Amino acid sequence: MLIKLGAILLVSAVSSAHMISQRWDVAVAVGDEIKLLNYTGSLLGTAVEQFTKLKALSYDYVRHQFLVSNMEKLNDTIFKIQLNNKQTAIVPIVKDLPDDVQGIAIDPLTDILYWTDSDNRSINYVSLKHSSDKLNNLLYFKDEIPHDIAVDSCKRYLYWTNLNIMKPSVARISLNTMKQEVLVSDDLFSPTGITIDYENDRIYWGDLRQGIYFRIESTKMDGTERQILFEGTHQKPYGVAVDSDYVYWTDVINNELNRKSKHDDSPPECIHKFDAIPQGVVVHDTGFVQREECKDVYNAIENFKGTTTEFFLANEEKNESNECLKRGEFIDGGCQCHRGYTGTNCEISLCYNFCVHGECHFTSLAYPQCKCPPGFMGARCQKNICDGFCLNDGKCSIAANSTSTPICKCTNGFSGIRCQESTEFSKICELYCSRRHASSLLDEESEMLCKCQDGSFKIVDNSVRVQESAEQTSIWQYTEKPAIIVLSVCMVVMFVLIIVLASFVCKLRRRPRIKKRIIVNKNVTPLTYRPQAPEQCEITIENCCNMNVCETPCFEPPKLRAFHSKKEEKKELLGNMENGEDLY
Repeated sequence: MLIKLGAILLVSAVSSAHMISQRWDVAVAVGDEIKLLNYTGSLLGTAVEQFTKLKALSYDYVRHQFLVSNMEKLNDTIFKIQLNNKQTAIVPIVKDLPDDVQGIAIDPLTDILYWTDSDNRSINYVSLKHSSDKLNNLLYFKDEIPHDIAVDSCKRYLYWTNLNIMKPSVARISLNTMKQEVLVSDDLFSPTGITIDYENDRIYWGDLRQGIYFRIESTKMDGTERQILFEGTHQKPYGVAVDSDYVYWTDVINNELNRKSKHDDSPPECIHKFDAIPQGVVVHDTGFVQREECKDVYNAIENFKGTTTEFFLANEEKNESNECLKRGEFIDGGCQCHRGYTGTNCEISLCYNFCVHGECHFTSLAYPQCKCPPGFMGARCQKNICDGFCLNDGKCSIAANSTSTPICKCTNGFSGIRCQESTEFSKICELYCSRRHASSLLDEESEMLCKCQDGSFKIVDNSVRVQESAEQTSIWQYTEKPAIIVLSVCMVVMFVLIIVLASFVCKLRRRPRIKKRIIVNKNVTPLTYRPQAPEQCEITIENCCNMNVCETPCFEPPKLRAFHSKKEEKKELLGNMENGEDLY
């Protein structure tokens, strides 16, 4: 550590011939240096160049100094870099932090520095007024992973993003009352950088969506009027900053600084491409205006007693046309890339966008492979185990000591492994009776739960057996409907009519039967004797008409005319026979 600080102090004493004084618009922490650019993206110079790996970045508008975290092998150190000095004073503020510092914010009014620690899930702070002041913990989280923070010096709020994909959010805490509140929690996936737009009273943040998507969003400072500024693909925003016209963000995949206008729908543009990964970003334009709540900050800026002239190292142009990135080697006019990288300058990683979630690494054969975080599975960690697992608004989480066992925390009124069972009879009955006007709902043991009555329902004690009620319902429930009554009466009347018509048709189709008349001669032998011709045969009229018994053919009467009655019909039939009239 002492050798590192000695090197930094040695570089801070560079010759003033290399120092320039010029207004910069955007500052970006890139690799081991802070690059200063104008609003078009042109590189003006660098603040320092002798760190290991810079990450989080903040700017003190009052004292004209940067606050930056440097990630070393084991620990992080937060440095203060004063620009209003030709020697560029570099002072370590917090040394050897066992933290993973992702975000830094300075409150210029109180001179208190805040930072996030994603490893220990906390937000810490220290006062810069006295070097002997100890470190303090502001917030400690159980379910949140704080990423970036921003201080609203006007209204005294501290904002932060929580990138825990199981419960992402954008939240704030009042520095006066210490009251916490969640501003945004819906339709978030993994929010990253956050910044404050004082001019329009809004906050902006980046959100890493699932797969290849990302968003830049904003709301009012109280979480209302949420808007999507831009939604795109193939970028991974880390730091976010805003001035009076543009929103800026760094892209750690393409090593770019992008910006998007706040006032129109024009597409975003890349204003600078770096040769290393850009992370923290700040702007010089504060956006403070002389509003009542910002008067203390504005007065502090105007009444600062120190020099306001800022100095930094001038840009020295480098010929990077033959530069190979990611340990690639320039051979025979081109780059021969190290395992796992490709592209003209070896700038593209084969792991780029391969893992939807989790960490990507290379196998021994240089193939990308994903290590999924708890709760995700699949070759690319693309499947969330909790997706669609818990029903009825149940909250899904991963069981302790497990990476793939989902468990549900059910809301009131539901139970079961997936919250699929309702324990509230009223909701069951309401749903059941909404489609049945006169019915009863039974449980598995044939006990009544509720009885439907004209669209409403009545909860019944579970101890009541419902055999009688069920029978009554099945028999009499239909008599309560007029349409069913009318239909039943019509069916009975039709049945009676059918019976009457059937009996009438049967009577009409019956043949008239003629009473037997035996014609005999008193002088002949009995009926068993077969007479000889010309003796007269004796036989009934019916047999005479239908059978040929006698040798002498029976008399066949002429075609009958229409009869007026049965008596006349019989008389006419007998009259056509020989001596028929004498029988009457």
